[in-house]
Amino acid sequence: MAVRSVSPAVPAFCGMDSVLLLLGLSSGLLLASWSLAWSIPMLPYIAGAYSTSLDHAIWSLTFYLLAWALAVVPATWLYQRFGELRMFQISLILLMVATLPDVFSDHFDLFLGGRFLQGAAAGFLTPLTRRLLIRYAPLRWQKTAADLSIVNLVLPLLAGPSLAGWIAYTWDWRAAAVLTFPVGLLALGMVSALLRDDPGERLRQPFDWIGLLLLAAWSTIFQIVLNRGEDWNWWDAPAIRWLTALGAVLLVAFFLWERDQPHPCLDLRLLRRRNYVLALPALVFGWGLLLGGNGLFVSALISHANYSAFWAGVVLLPMALGGVPLIAVMGPVSRRVSPRWLATICFGFVAIYGFTTRLNLHSNLRSLLLSHLIEGIAIGFYLVPLSLIMFSRLPQSRLSAAATLQNFVRILGGAYLSSAFSALWMRHGDTFRAHLAWQSPTLPLQSLREHWPVSGPAAQALSIQHLTTQSAVLSMQSMLWLWGWMALVVLALVWLTKGPYRRRAGQVRRVTIEQQIMESAGFDAEPGRQEDVERAP
Repeated sequence: MAVRSVSPAVPAFCGMDSVLLLLGLSSGLLLASWSLAWSIPMLPYIAGAYSTSLDHAIWSLTFYLLAWALAVVPATWLYQRFGELRMFQISLILLMVATLPDVFSDHFDLFLGGRFLQGAAAGFLTPLTRRLLIRYAPLRWQKTAADLSIVNLVLPLLAGPSLAGWIAYTWDWRAAAVLTFPVGLLALGMVSALLRDDPGERLRQPFDWIGLLLLAAWSTIFQIVLNRGEDWNWWDAPAIRWLTALGAVLLVAFFLWERDQPHPCLDLRLLRRRNYVLALPALVFGWGLLLGGNGLFVSALISHANYSAFWAGVVLLPMALGGVPLIAVMGPVSRRVSPRWLATICFGFVAIYGFTTRLNLHSNLRSLLLSHLIEGIAIGFYLVPLSLIMFSRLPQSRLSAAATLQNFVRILGGAYLSSAFSALWMRHGDTFRAHLAWQSPTLPLQSLREHWPVSGPAAQALSIQHLTTQSAVLSMQSMLWLWGWMALVVLALVWLTKGPYRRRAGQVRRVTIEQQIMESAGFDAEPGRQEDVERAP
Protein backbone atom coordinates (compact mmCIF):
# COMPACT_ATOMS: atom_id res chain seq x y z
CA MET A 1 0.00 0.00 0.00
CA ALA A 2 1.36 3.40 -0.96
CA VAL A 3 2.41 5.62 1.93
CA ARG A 4 1.50 9.26 1.83
CA SER A 5 1.38 12.30 4.05
CA VAL A 6 -1.75 12.97 6.04
CA SER A 7 -2.03 16.70 5.69
CA PRO A 8 -2.98 17.00 1.97
CA ALA A 9 -5.91 14.65 2.49
CA VAL A 10 -7.47 16.62 5.33
CA PRO A 11 -10.56 18.52 4.13
CA ALA A 12 -11.40 22.00 5.31
CA PHE A 13 -13.96 21.21 8.02
CA CYS A 14 -14.97 23.79 10.56
CA GLY A 15 -14.52 22.98 14.24
CA MET A 16 -18.00 21.57 14.85
CA ASP A 17 -17.96 19.52 11.65
CA SER A 18 -14.67 17.95 12.72
CA VAL A 19 -16.09 17.06 16.12
CA LEU A 20 -19.23 15.52 14.59
CA LEU A 21 -17.22 13.56 12.04
CA LEU A 22 -14.83 12.16 14.62
CA LEU A 23 -17.82 11.31 16.84
CA GLY A 24 -19.51 9.44 14.00
CA LEU A 25 -16.36 7.52 13.08
CA SER A 26 -15.64 6.67 16.72
CA SER A 27 -19.20 5.39 17.11
CA GLY A 28 -18.66 3.02 14.20
CA LEU A 29 -15.52 1.58 15.78
CA LEU A 30 -17.24 1.34 19.17
CA LEU A 31 -20.08 -0.64 17.62
CA ALA A 32 -17.66 -3.16 16.12
CA SER A 33 -16.51 -4.05 19.64
CA TRP A 34 -19.89 -3.56 21.34
CA SER A 35 -21.51 -6.19 19.12
CA LEU A 36 -19.05 -8.65 20.63
CA ALA A 37 -18.92 -7.25 24.17
CA TRP A 38 -22.65 -7.39 24.92
CA SER A 39 -22.73 -11.17 24.40
CA ILE A 40 -20.01 -11.90 27.02
CA PRO A 41 -22.34 -11.81 30.08
CA MET A 42 -25.27 -13.19 28.04
CA LEU A 43 -23.93 -16.69 27.36
CA PRO A 44 -26.16 -18.43 29.96
CA TYR A 45 -29.14 -16.41 28.70
CA ILE A 46 -28.38 -17.38 25.09
CA ALA A 47 -28.13 -21.02 26.14
CA GLY A 48 -31.51 -20.79 27.87
CA ALA A 49 -33.24 -18.86 25.10
CA TYR A 50 -32.21 -21.36 22.43
CA SER A 51 -32.45 -24.48 24.63
CA THR A 52 -28.83 -25.39 24.15
CA SER A 53 -25.78 -25.90 26.36
CA LEU A 54 -23.37 -23.27 27.60
CA ASP A 55 -20.50 -24.56 25.45
CA HIS A 56 -22.75 -24.17 22.39
CA ALA A 57 -23.66 -20.63 23.46
CA ILE A 58 -19.94 -19.80 23.35
CA TRP A 59 -20.17 -20.33 19.60
CA SER A 60 -21.72 -16.84 19.51
CA LEU A 61 -18.25 -15.56 20.46
CA THR A 62 -16.21 -17.89 18.26
CA PHE A 63 -18.33 -17.38 15.12
CA TYR A 64 -18.06 -13.63 15.56
CA LEU A 65 -14.28 -13.75 16.07
CA LEU A 66 -13.71 -16.13 13.15
CA ALA A 67 -15.57 -13.82 10.75
CA TRP A 68 -13.82 -10.76 12.22
CA ALA A 69 -10.40 -12.32 11.62
CA LEU A 70 -11.20 -13.34 8.04
CA ALA A 71 -12.78 -9.99 7.11
CA VAL A 72 -9.73 -8.03 8.29
CA VAL A 73 -7.64 -9.63 5.51
CA PRO A 74 -9.41 -8.11 2.42
CA ALA A 75 -10.58 -4.95 4.25
CA THR A 76 -7.80 -2.72 2.88
CA TRP A 77 -8.31 -3.91 -0.69
CA LEU A 78 -12.08 -3.39 -0.43
CA TYR A 79 -11.99 0.24 0.70
CA GLN A 80 -9.29 1.03 -1.86
CA ARG A 81 -11.39 -0.56 -4.61
CA PHE A 82 -14.88 0.67 -3.69
CA GLY A 83 -14.16 3.83 -1.71
CA GLU A 84 -13.77 4.53 1.99
CA LEU A 85 -17.18 6.14 2.56
CA ARG A 86 -19.05 3.45 0.62
CA MET A 87 -17.34 0.64 2.55
CA PHE A 88 -18.07 2.42 5.85
CA GLN A 89 -21.74 2.68 4.90
CA ILE A 90 -21.96 -0.94 3.69
CA SER A 91 -20.24 -2.26 6.81
CA LEU A 92 -22.51 -0.35 9.20
CA ILE A 93 -25.65 -1.40 7.32
CA LEU A 94 -24.47 -5.02 7.31
CA LEU A 95 -23.80 -4.84 11.05
CA MET A 96 -27.30 -3.53 11.78
CA VAL A 97 -29.07 -5.98 9.44
CA ALA A 98 -27.11 -8.91 10.89
CA THR A 99 -28.19 -7.86 14.40
CA LEU A 100 -31.88 -8.48 13.57
CA PRO A 101 -31.67 -12.26 14.32
CA ASP A 102 -30.29 -11.41 17.77
CA VAL A 103 -33.47 -9.49 18.50
CA PHE A 104 -36.18 -11.46 16.71
CA SER A 105 -35.00 -14.98 15.84
CA ASP A 106 -35.87 -18.07 17.88
CA HIS A 107 -33.64 -20.33 15.75
CA PHE A 108 -30.10 -20.92 16.97
CA ASP A 109 -28.69 -21.49 13.48
CA LEU A 110 -30.06 -18.16 12.25
CA PHE A 111 -28.70 -16.48 15.37
CA LEU A 112 -25.21 -17.88 14.68
CA GLY A 113 -25.44 -16.79 11.05
CA GLY A 114 -26.20 -13.27 12.20
CA ARG A 115 -23.25 -13.35 14.60
CA PHE A 116 -20.96 -14.42 11.75
CA LEU A 117 -22.10 -11.52 9.55
CA GLN A 118 -21.69 -9.10 12.46
CA GLY A 119 -18.12 -10.28 12.84
CA ALA A 120 -17.49 -9.74 9.13
CA ALA A 121 -18.82 -6.19 9.38
CA ALA A 122 -16.58 -5.56 12.40
CA GLY A 123 -13.60 -6.84 10.41
CA PHE A 124 -14.29 -4.37 7.62
CA LEU A 125 -14.86 -1.49 10.04
CA THR A 126 -11.79 -1.89 12.25
CA PRO A 127 -8.96 -0.92 9.85
CA LEU A 128 -11.17 1.40 7.81
CA THR A 129 -12.41 3.46 10.75
CA ARG A 130 -8.89 3.76 12.16
CA ARG A 131 -7.71 5.12 8.81
CA LEU A 132 -10.61 7.57 8.54
CA LEU A 133 -10.06 8.85 12.08
CA ILE A 134 -6.45 9.72 11.27
CA ARG A 135 -7.15 11.04 7.79
CA TYR A 136 -9.89 13.48 8.70
CA ALA A 137 -8.66 14.61 12.11
CA PRO A 138 -7.23 18.16 12.24
CA LEU A 139 -3.45 18.24 12.24
CA ARG A 140 -3.22 18.97 15.95
CA TRP A 141 -5.52 16.03 16.73
CA GLN A 142 -3.93 13.36 14.56
CA LYS A 143 -1.88 11.73 17.32
CA THR A 144 -4.90 11.90 19.61
CA ALA A 145 -6.99 10.21 16.91
CA ALA A 146 -4.42 7.41 16.70
CA ASP A 147 -4.63 6.86 20.47
CA LEU A 148 -8.43 7.14 20.31
CA SER A 149 -8.59 4.25 17.85
CA ILE A 150 -7.09 1.94 20.49
CA VAL A 151 -9.41 3.19 23.24
CA ASN A 152 -12.48 2.82 21.00
CA LEU A 153 -11.54 -0.79 20.23
CA VAL A 154 -10.92 -1.89 23.83
CA LEU A 155 -13.39 0.26 25.81
CA PRO A 156 -16.55 -1.71 24.89
CA LEU A 157 -14.78 -5.00 25.67
CA LEU A 158 -13.98 -3.74 29.19
CA ALA A 159 -17.06 -1.65 30.07
CA GLY A 160 -19.55 -3.27 27.69
CA PRO A 161 -20.33 -6.39 29.77
CA SER A 162 -21.40 -4.21 32.71
CA LEU A 163 -23.71 -2.11 30.55
CA ALA A 164 -25.09 -5.20 28.81
CA GLY A 165 -25.70 -6.89 32.17
CA TRP A 166 -27.62 -3.85 33.42
CA ILE A 167 -29.73 -3.79 30.25
CA ALA A 168 -30.50 -7.52 30.61
CA TYR A 169 -31.35 -7.09 34.31
CA THR A 170 -33.58 -4.05 33.65
CA TRP A 171 -35.30 -5.18 30.43
CA ASP A 172 -34.29 -8.29 28.52
CA TRP A 173 -31.06 -9.85 27.28
CA ARG A 174 -32.05 -9.15 23.67
CA ALA A 175 -32.38 -5.45 24.48
CA ALA A 176 -28.58 -5.15 24.61
CA ALA A 177 -28.41 -5.87 20.87
CA VAL A 178 -31.03 -3.18 20.18
CA LEU A 179 -28.51 -0.50 21.18
CA THR A 180 -26.72 -1.20 17.89
CA PHE A 181 -29.48 0.41 15.84
CA PRO A 182 -29.67 3.98 17.23
CA VAL A 183 -25.90 4.29 17.54
CA GLY A 184 -25.37 2.78 14.09
CA LEU A 185 -27.92 5.07 12.45
CA LEU A 186 -26.42 8.11 14.18
CA ALA A 187 -22.91 7.20 13.00
CA LEU A 188 -24.13 6.44 9.48
CA GLY A 189 -26.02 9.74 9.24
CA MET A 190 -23.21 11.96 10.54
CA VAL A 191 -20.45 10.40 8.41
CA SER A 192 -22.60 10.27 5.26
CA ALA A 193 -23.58 13.93 5.65
CA LEU A 194 -20.00 15.16 6.08
CA LEU A 195 -17.92 12.95 3.75
CA ARG A 196 -17.91 12.37 0.04
CA ASP A 197 -16.09 9.63 -1.85
CA ASP A 198 -13.55 10.70 -4.46
CA PRO A 199 -13.71 8.22 -7.38
CA GLY A 200 -10.23 9.33 -8.41
CA GLU A 201 -8.77 7.78 -5.23
CA ARG A 202 -10.05 4.28 -5.97
CA LEU A 203 -7.32 1.82 -6.86
CA ARG A 204 -7.50 -1.30 -9.01
CA GLN A 205 -5.00 -3.63 -7.41
CA PRO A 206 -4.71 -7.41 -7.60
CA PHE A 207 -5.80 -9.46 -4.62
CA ASP A 208 -5.03 -13.05 -3.70
CA TRP A 209 -8.54 -14.49 -3.60
CA ILE A 210 -7.32 -18.10 -3.82
CA GLY A 211 -5.12 -17.51 -0.78
CA LEU A 212 -8.08 -16.01 1.09
CA LEU A 213 -10.22 -19.04 0.17
CA LEU A 214 -7.58 -21.45 1.49
CA LEU A 215 -7.19 -19.29 4.61
CA ALA A 216 -10.94 -19.33 5.26
CA ALA A 217 -11.13 -23.09 4.67
CA TRP A 218 -8.47 -24.24 7.14
CA SER A 219 -9.30 -21.67 9.82
CA THR A 220 -13.00 -22.60 9.68
CA ILE A 221 -12.28 -26.33 9.81
CA PHE A 222 -10.07 -25.96 12.90
CA GLN A 223 -12.75 -23.80 14.53
CA ILE A 224 -15.34 -26.52 13.86
CA VAL A 225 -13.01 -29.10 15.43
CA LEU A 226 -12.61 -26.98 18.55
CA ASN A 227 -16.33 -26.21 18.76
CA ARG A 228 -17.52 -29.78 18.26
CA GLY A 229 -14.65 -31.67 19.87
CA GLU A 230 -16.29 -32.02 23.28
CA ASP A 231 -19.59 -33.15 21.72
CA TRP A 232 -17.92 -35.75 19.52
CA ASN A 233 -15.46 -37.00 22.18
CA TRP A 234 -12.42 -35.61 20.39
CA TRP A 235 -10.05 -38.19 18.87
CA ASP A 236 -12.43 -41.07 19.45
CA ALA A 237 -14.63 -39.61 16.70
CA PRO A 238 -13.65 -40.31 13.06
CA ALA A 239 -15.11 -36.92 12.04
CA ILE A 240 -12.64 -35.09 14.29
CA ARG A 241 -9.69 -37.04 12.91
CA TRP A 242 -10.70 -36.49 9.29
CA LEU A 243 -11.44 -32.79 9.79
CA THR A 244 -8.11 -32.26 11.55
CA ALA A 245 -6.25 -34.00 8.73
CA LEU A 246 -8.11 -31.95 6.10
CA GLY A 247 -7.39 -28.72 7.96
CA ALA A 248 -3.69 -29.60 8.19
CA VAL A 249 -3.52 -30.31 4.44
CA LEU A 250 -5.24 -27.00 3.63
CA LEU A 251 -2.92 -25.17 6.02
CA VAL A 252 0.15 -26.58 4.26
CA ALA A 253 -1.41 -25.75 0.87
CA PHE A 254 -2.00 -22.18 2.06
CA PHE A 255 1.63 -21.74 3.13
CA LEU A 256 2.90 -23.18 -0.16
CA TRP A 257 0.58 -20.97 -2.20
CA GLU A 258 1.44 -17.78 -0.33
CA ARG A 259 5.17 -18.40 -0.61
CA ASP A 260 5.33 -17.56 -4.34
CA GLN A 261 2.56 -14.98 -4.61
CA PRO A 262 3.58 -11.42 -5.63
CA HIS A 263 0.54 -10.02 -3.79
CA PRO A 264 -0.22 -12.47 -0.93
CA CYS A 265 -3.29 -11.94 1.20
CA LEU A 266 -1.04 -12.35 4.27
CA ASP A 267 2.67 -11.54 4.25
CA LEU A 268 4.01 -14.72 5.84
CA ARG A 269 7.60 -13.54 5.42
CA LEU A 270 7.02 -11.54 8.59
CA LEU A 271 7.06 -14.82 10.49
CA ARG A 272 10.80 -15.00 9.86
CA ARG A 273 11.30 -12.03 12.15
CA ARG A 274 12.26 -12.90 15.67
CA ASN A 275 10.42 -10.12 17.50
CA TYR A 276 7.26 -10.62 15.49
CA VAL A 277 7.00 -14.37 16.14
CA LEU A 278 7.98 -14.28 19.83
CA ALA A 279 5.40 -11.57 20.67
CA LEU A 280 2.52 -13.33 18.87
CA PRO A 281 1.77 -15.91 21.63
CA ALA A 282 1.50 -13.13 24.21
CA LEU A 283 -0.82 -11.17 21.93
CA VAL A 284 -3.06 -14.18 21.28
CA PHE A 285 -3.18 -15.22 24.95
CA GLY A 286 -4.14 -11.72 26.10
CA TRP A 287 -6.98 -11.53 23.58
CA GLY A 288 -8.23 -15.02 24.41
CA LEU A 289 -8.24 -14.23 28.14
CA LEU A 290 -10.01 -10.91 27.60
CA LEU A 291 -12.84 -12.52 25.63
CA GLY A 292 -13.04 -16.28 26.23
CA GLY A 293 -11.63 -16.23 29.76
CA ASN A 294 -13.87 -13.46 31.03
CA GLY A 295 -16.84 -14.96 29.19
CA LEU A 296 -16.37 -18.24 31.07
CA PHE A 297 -15.82 -16.46 34.40
CA VAL A 298 -19.06 -14.49 34.05
CA SER A 299 -20.91 -17.62 32.93
CA ALA A 300 -19.70 -19.46 36.03
CA LEU A 301 -20.98 -16.63 38.23
CA ILE A 302 -24.40 -16.63 36.58
CA SER A 303 -24.83 -20.40 36.24
CA HIS A 304 -23.32 -21.61 39.50
CA ALA A 305 -23.09 -18.69 41.94
CA ASN A 306 -26.61 -17.24 41.46
CA TYR A 307 -25.34 -13.90 40.10
CA SER A 308 -27.63 -11.95 37.81
CA ALA A 309 -26.27 -10.65 34.50
CA PHE A 310 -26.07 -7.19 36.10
CA TRP A 311 -23.91 -8.21 39.05
CA ALA A 312 -21.80 -10.53 36.89
CA GLY A 313 -21.17 -7.55 34.61
CA VAL A 314 -20.35 -5.37 37.60
CA VAL A 315 -17.60 -7.85 38.53
CA LEU A 316 -15.87 -6.95 35.23
CA LEU A 317 -16.41 -3.18 35.62
CA PRO A 318 -13.07 -2.57 37.46
CA MET A 319 -11.33 -3.75 34.30
CA ALA A 320 -12.58 -0.63 32.54
CA LEU A 321 -11.79 1.62 35.50
CA GLY A 322 -8.23 0.29 35.72
CA GLY A 323 -7.50 -0.40 32.06
CA VAL A 324 -8.94 2.46 30.00
CA PRO A 325 -7.02 5.32 31.74
CA LEU A 326 -3.78 3.34 31.38
CA ILE A 327 -4.44 2.71 27.68
CA ALA A 328 -5.08 6.44 27.19
CA VAL A 329 -1.67 7.41 28.65
CA MET A 330 0.30 4.44 27.33
CA GLY A 331 1.56 6.42 24.34
CA PRO A 332 3.61 8.92 26.39
CA VAL A 333 4.65 6.20 28.87
CA SER A 334 5.96 3.93 26.09
CA ARG A 335 8.33 6.67 24.91
CA ARG A 336 10.22 6.56 28.21
CA VAL A 337 9.96 2.92 29.31
CA SER A 338 11.13 -0.13 27.36
CA PRO A 339 8.22 -2.10 25.83
CA ARG A 340 9.65 -5.28 27.34
CA TRP A 341 9.28 -3.88 30.86
CA LEU A 342 5.76 -2.67 30.09
CA ALA A 343 4.86 -6.16 28.83
CA THR A 344 6.38 -7.57 32.02
CA ILE A 345 3.99 -5.43 34.06
CA CYS A 346 1.09 -6.67 31.92
CA PHE A 347 1.68 -10.40 32.24
CA GLY A 348 2.99 -10.08 35.79
CA PHE A 349 -0.40 -8.70 36.78
CA VAL A 350 -2.14 -11.43 34.77
CA ALA A 351 -0.17 -14.03 36.72
CA ILE A 352 -1.13 -12.32 39.99
CA TYR A 353 -4.76 -12.36 38.86
CA GLY A 354 -4.61 -16.08 38.04
CA PHE A 355 -2.75 -17.20 41.17
CA THR A 356 -4.54 -15.02 43.76
CA THR A 357 -8.18 -15.09 42.62
CA ARG A 358 -10.19 -17.43 44.80
CA LEU A 359 -13.49 -18.59 43.38
CA ASN A 360 -15.66 -20.73 45.64
CA LEU A 361 -19.18 -20.84 47.02
CA HIS A 362 -18.23 -18.23 49.62
CA SER A 363 -16.41 -15.71 47.37
CA ASN A 364 -17.59 -12.18 48.13
CA LEU A 365 -18.11 -9.39 45.63
CA ARG A 366 -15.29 -7.26 47.02
CA SER A 367 -12.62 -9.90 46.36
CA LEU A 368 -13.88 -10.47 42.81
CA LEU A 369 -13.88 -6.72 42.10
CA LEU A 370 -10.29 -6.45 43.32
CA SER A 371 -9.23 -9.41 41.17
CA HIS A 372 -10.63 -7.82 38.03
CA LEU A 373 -9.11 -4.47 38.89
CA ILE A 374 -5.76 -6.30 38.77
CA GLU A 375 -6.72 -7.81 35.41
CA GLY A 376 -7.80 -4.37 34.14
CA ILE A 377 -4.42 -2.90 35.05
CA ALA A 378 -2.80 -5.73 33.09
CA ILE A 379 -4.97 -4.97 30.03
CA GLY A 380 -3.80 -1.35 30.19
CA PHE A 381 -0.25 -2.56 29.48
CA TYR A 382 -1.29 -5.09 26.84
CA LEU A 383 -1.68 -3.80 23.27
CA VAL A 384 0.78 -0.90 23.03
CA PRO A 385 3.99 -2.61 24.31
CA LEU A 386 3.41 -5.81 22.32
CA SER A 387 2.71 -3.84 19.14
CA LEU A 388 5.89 -1.83 19.61
CA ILE A 389 7.90 -5.04 20.03
CA MET A 390 6.32 -6.74 17.02
CA PHE A 391 6.80 -3.79 14.67
CA SER A 392 10.30 -2.90 15.81
CA ARG A 393 12.87 -2.75 12.98
CA LEU A 394 10.21 -2.98 10.28
CA PRO A 395 10.37 -0.51 7.37
CA GLN A 396 7.43 1.78 6.79
CA SER A 397 6.37 0.01 3.58
CA ARG A 398 5.66 -3.26 5.42
CA LEU A 399 3.69 -1.89 8.35
CA SER A 400 0.30 -2.23 6.67
CA ALA A 401 0.87 -5.92 5.90
CA ALA A 402 2.28 -6.46 9.40
CA ALA A 403 -0.81 -4.89 10.98
CA THR A 404 -3.12 -7.10 8.89
CA LEU A 405 -1.28 -10.28 9.87
CA GLN A 406 -1.18 -9.22 13.52
CA ASN A 407 -4.92 -8.51 13.61
CA PHE A 408 -5.76 -11.79 11.89
CA VAL A 409 -3.63 -13.93 14.22
CA ARG A 410 -4.77 -12.08 17.36
CA ILE A 411 -8.48 -12.34 16.59
CA LEU A 412 -8.43 -15.91 15.23
CA GLY A 413 -6.23 -17.00 18.14
CA GLY A 414 -8.78 -15.45 20.50
CA ALA A 415 -11.52 -17.54 18.87
CA TYR A 416 -9.49 -20.74 19.17
CA LEU A 417 -8.55 -20.06 22.80
CA SER A 418 -12.16 -19.26 23.70
CA SER A 419 -13.20 -22.69 22.40
CA ALA A 420 -10.25 -24.42 24.07
CA PHE A 421 -10.89 -22.73 27.43
CA SER A 422 -14.57 -23.72 27.25
CA ALA A 423 -13.73 -27.36 26.48
CA LEU A 424 -11.17 -27.50 29.30
CA TRP A 425 -13.60 -25.99 31.79
CA MET A 426 -16.35 -28.45 30.87
CA ARG A 427 -14.03 -31.47 30.89
CA HIS A 428 -12.35 -30.52 34.16
CA GLY A 429 -15.80 -30.00 35.66
CA ASP A 430 -16.75 -33.60 34.78
CA THR A 431 -13.45 -34.82 36.23
CA PHE A 432 -13.92 -32.95 39.49
CA ARG A 433 -17.53 -34.13 39.78
CA ALA A 434 -16.50 -37.77 39.35
CA HIS A 435 -13.66 -37.32 41.84
CA LEU A 436 -15.89 -35.70 44.46
CA ALA A 437 -18.54 -38.40 44.07
CA TRP A 438 -15.90 -41.15 44.34
CA GLN A 439 -14.27 -39.51 47.37
CA SER A 440 -17.44 -39.39 49.44
CA PRO A 441 -20.66 -40.31 47.65
CA THR A 442 -22.79 -39.77 50.79
CA LEU A 443 -21.25 -36.52 52.01
CA PRO A 444 -23.51 -34.16 50.00
CA LEU A 445 -26.61 -35.89 51.37
CA GLN A 446 -25.32 -35.71 54.94
CA SER A 447 -24.62 -31.99 54.56
CA LEU A 448 -28.12 -31.41 53.21
CA ARG A 449 -29.77 -33.27 56.10
CA GLU A 450 -27.98 -30.96 58.49
CA HIS A 451 -28.84 -27.66 56.77
CA TRP A 452 -31.96 -28.32 54.67
CA PRO A 453 -35.36 -29.61 55.88
CA VAL A 454 -35.71 -31.90 52.87
CA SER A 455 -35.51 -35.62 52.32
CA GLY A 456 -36.06 -38.24 49.67
CA PRO A 457 -35.97 -37.27 45.96
CA ALA A 458 -35.74 -33.55 46.78
CA ALA A 459 -32.61 -34.11 48.85
CA GLN A 460 -31.13 -36.25 46.08
CA ALA A 461 -31.78 -33.50 43.49
CA LEU A 462 -30.23 -30.84 45.70
CA SER A 463 -27.26 -33.11 46.32
CA ILE A 464 -26.63 -33.50 42.58
CA GLN A 465 -26.99 -29.75 42.05
CA HIS A 466 -24.57 -29.03 44.88
CA LEU A 467 -22.07 -31.52 43.45
CA THR A 468 -22.34 -30.00 39.95
CA THR A 469 -21.87 -26.47 41.28
CA GLN A 470 -18.88 -27.40 43.40
CA SER A 471 -17.19 -29.23 40.52
CA ALA A 472 -17.75 -26.29 38.12
CA VAL A 473 -16.25 -23.86 40.66
CA LEU A 474 -13.23 -26.11 41.20
CA SER A 475 -12.78 -26.35 37.44
CA MET A 476 -12.84 -22.55 37.10
CA GLN A 477 -10.27 -22.31 39.86
CA SER A 478 -8.01 -24.64 37.91
CA MET A 479 -8.52 -22.45 34.82
CA LEU A 480 -7.34 -19.43 36.80
CA TRP A 481 -4.17 -21.29 37.73
CA LEU A 482 -3.69 -22.27 34.08
CA TRP A 483 -3.98 -18.61 33.00
CA GLY A 484 -1.38 -17.64 35.60
CA TRP A 485 1.13 -20.18 34.27
CA MET A 486 0.37 -19.26 30.66
CA ALA A 487 1.10 -15.61 31.48
CA LEU A 488 4.53 -16.56 32.80
CA VAL A 489 5.31 -18.66 29.71
CA VAL A 490 4.43 -15.94 27.19
CA LEU A 491 6.31 -13.40 29.31
CA ALA A 492 9.43 -15.56 29.05
CA LEU A 493 9.03 -15.52 25.25
CA VAL A 494 8.75 -11.72 25.27
CA TRP A 495 12.11 -11.49 27.05
CA LEU A 496 13.68 -13.48 24.21
CA THR A 497 12.90 -10.66 21.77
CA LYS A 498 15.71 -8.45 20.55
CA GLY A 499 16.16 -4.84 21.63
CA PRO A 500 16.54 -1.93 21.41
CA TYR A 501 13.08 -1.51 19.94
CA ARG A 502 13.76 0.90 17.07
CA ARG A 503 12.38 0.34 13.63
CA ARG A 504 15.01 2.00 11.44
CA ALA A 505 18.76 2.08 11.38
CA GLY A 506 20.09 5.33 12.77
CA GLN A 507 16.84 6.31 14.48
CA VAL A 508 17.81 7.56 17.92
CA ARG A 509 14.45 7.89 19.62
CA ARG A 510 12.02 5.03 20.06
CA VAL A 511 9.19 4.74 17.59
CA THR A 512 5.92 5.95 19.13
CA ILE A 513 2.68 4.03 19.02
CA GLU A 514 1.04 7.00 17.27
CA GLN A 515 3.67 6.89 14.53
CA GLN A 516 3.16 3.16 14.14
CA ILE A 517 -0.64 3.44 13.87
CA MET A 518 -0.49 6.27 11.36
CA GLU A 519 1.99 4.50 9.13
CA SER A 520 0.18 1.15 9.32
CA ALA A 521 -2.95 3.00 8.15
CA GLY A 522 -1.07 4.22 5.09
CA PHE A 523 0.06 7.69 6.18
CA ASP A 524 3.53 9.09 6.77
CA ALA A 525 3.80 10.28 10.36
CA GLU A 526 6.89 12.31 9.46
CA PRO A 527 6.35 13.87 6.01
CA GLY A 528 9.52 14.57 4.09
CA ARG A 529 11.59 11.88 5.82
CA GLN A 530 13.06 9.29 3.50
CA GLU A 531 12.46 5.69 4.34
CA ASP A 532 15.40 3.67 5.56
CA VAL A 533 16.53 0.46 3.99
CA GLU A 534 14.87 -2.64 5.34
CA ARG A 535 17.00 -4.91 7.46
CA ALA A 536 17.24 -8.55 6.68
CA PRO A 537 15.00 -10.79 8.79
